[in-house]
Amino acid sequence: MRYAIITNPVSGKMTVDEKRSALAKPAEILGAEIHGLDTVKAEELSQCARELATRCDVLVTAGGDGTLSDIINSIDTARTPIAFLPLGTGNAMQHALKYKGGLANIAIRIRDGNIHEYDLVNCDEKRRAFTVSVGIEGTVIRLRDQYLSQGAIGFNAYFRAVFNSYFKEYKRTFARITVDDITFEVNNLLSLMVVKQPYYGFGMNVVPGARFDDGQLHILCINSGLFMSAMAVATSFTLGNRIGQYRTARQVTVNSGRPLVLQIDGNDAWEADAFLFTVLPNALKIKC
Repeated sequence: MRYAIITNPVSGKMTVDEKRSALAKPAEILGAEIHGLDTVKAEELSQCARELATRCDVLVTAGGDGTLSDIINSIDTARTPIAFLPLGTGNAMQHALKYKGGLANIAIRIRDGNIHEYDLVNCDEKRRAFTVSVGIEGTVIRLRDQYLSQGAIGFNAYFRAVFNSYFKEYKRTFARITVDDITFEVNNLLSLMVVKQPYYGFGMNVVPGARFDDGQLHILCINSGLFMSAMAVATSFTLGNRIGQYRTARQVTVNSGRPLVLQIDGNDAWEADAFLFTVLPNALKIKC
């Protein structure tokens, strides 16, 4: 197979030279060239991905969950298989794909692996994703990025963002949620997650029942108080989260009492008071 590696020069804390050095061995294993390091704007990286997709059999994305999400939304993933080399901080997809070892080990697994068909989440007919949420996560992401720009690193930035979001910044609201044909109302919404895989960043197993290839959306609604929310975090790092109302469906609509920021694959997206999520079966081909 012909492989091409694409990476985002401005994502994460690694410099361009550090990324080139980190990817040298995986590139050798896959017989691939490294692309994207000379791009400046997001549109240029997307155009680079589209061009590479016409010239390779597998497009290997090297970066974090956000970069992978950008590539998924730049090419026809039902036609061009992708693969993933984790260079981010949280790397939810590294855990979802059950990767072990360093980048060289992962490159060998990609080279020797098979192509799997996975589902995606369609968000308001605007963007495809593997993990989305409405609620506190949008505030957390905004604060995390602010702390990272001020020099904080990794999990410390994320923990500070969660703490300050919960106690200061995020204001809970009412939401009316329709899961397929069943409607229920939630007061004091903390988070509504709609996912295709179980993990958030740092290995947090937030929605243990989620599956990439079952043709269903996996929905978790949390409106608990401080103690139960702390339990959710603690169990996510150990046995897997046991807090919240869990459901599966093919379609979810959300109407909230005030505009909320949508979180998509570790980045904030748009703000609205109504959202529609549907499942896209077999929309993603991953070699792993």
